[in-house]
Amino acid sequence: MKKMNSFFDLVRVYLSYFLKLTNCNYYPTRIWIETSSRCNLKCRFCVNEDLPPDMRGDMDLDLFKRIIDEISGKVYDINLFHRGEPLLNRYIVPMVSYAAGRGIKTRIHTNATLLDKDLSRKLILAGLDLISFSFDGYTKEKYEKNRSGANFSESLGRIVDFLKVKSELRSKKPYAIIQVIDQKEKLSRSEPGRQRKIFLRNFKNLPLNKIITRNPHNWGGLLELNKQDRERRSDSKKSLCTFPWYSLTVFYDGRVFLCPQDFEGKICLGSLSNERLSEIFNGKIIKAMRDIFISGEIENVIPCNSCDRIRRKTFLKIPLEYLGIFIKDRLRV
Repeated sequence: MKKMNSFFDLVRVYLSYFLKLTNCNYYPTRIWIETSSRCNLKCRFCVNEDLPPDMRGDMDLDLFKRIIDEISGKVYDINLFHRGEPLLNRYIVPMVSYAAGRGIKTRIHTNATLLDKDLSRKLILAGLDLISFSFDGYTKEKYEKNRSGANFSESLGRIVDFLKVKSELRSKKPYAIIQVIDQKEKLSRSEPGRQRKIFLRNFKNLPLNKIITRNPHNWGGLLELNKQDRERRSDSKKSLCTFPWYSLTVFYDGRVFLCPQDFEGKICLGSLSNERLSEIFNGKIIKAMRDIFISGEIENVIPCNSCDRIRRKTFLKIPLEYLGIFIKDRLRV
């Protein structure tokens, strides 16, 4: 029944998006909840290091519970991360447990540098549904070039230990993914495949569900990409952004934003200090933003006017890059 409800929710969202409705009389199906905007690394494809001190912090557990209480039974899943490293929040395990207890699927994207066996066990037993390890490089040289402050062997070992704990607990959850940013470089055609094959040997007989590659994106114009990466992300025309029709992003302090690409918080839709998420998702500001997107006149909208995500290739107006993954996520038990 949950799977079927999820399918109909997806259809409803798609129809609202396809028909370009500005009034969306439903809850967003996915919410990014920023458990922490702090990070312990300085990565090549991230702009977190440029955040000023007054924009760094952790979400309070009481605020998190208020969010979960409102969206329980209405929102399919939540990403417990945004601009920072989620494991820096000391309440991350209680957060996962509380959301799971209210029937909401939870997802974490982590650099794994803070993950030890004890925390691994606690996260698994708390009911975490999906964990994605951000690991940008199949080799020590490339990984440590992309992830300043991290050690290849240590980070790899922590991921392996997590998967061993998952195996020992005989738990099907969380669905475990390793994500690698695939920067276009001048390598022989066989080299990336060879490196990947060697890297995957580390996970033989371990419950790793998937390894995926992502193209780097420009974080709404904040990150300068090389020419090859800019060209392979570009299409001849802009597409209608999907985010305003299916998601919201909540910063650690309770302010709500239009999109997870809005790293600096330029488009604030409201605050949970005096509004509910349902009011914000159908409020005047987001409706006006949907009208702007529909008109295509975003030249003066920051950061949307510089975002490369609206130039992705699409199918039936949906970005191809995430279409299959999004549908599979929604149908996965």
